[in-house]
Amino acid sequence: MQEPDPRQRTKLLRIRARQCRFIVSEDTRNAVCCGAPTADESSWCDWHRRLVYVPAQPLRGGREALAS
Repeated sequence: MQEPDPRQRTKLLRIRARQCRFIVSEDTRNAVCCGAPTADESSWCDWHRRLVYVPAQPLRGGREALAS
């Protein structure tokens, strides 16, 4: 998997549907997003989803831990 092309970067206020919303700029006042294409129903491209998504971990002890 390759890092998204910097030429796709888009200002936050101009971002459209199915464009990555991962902010790549340091300047929060004029935020710039990745802008790469996203999969359906995702806010991030595959590259940035790997950075921000943490899969849910099962609870230790299962449901019994909740009853304690």
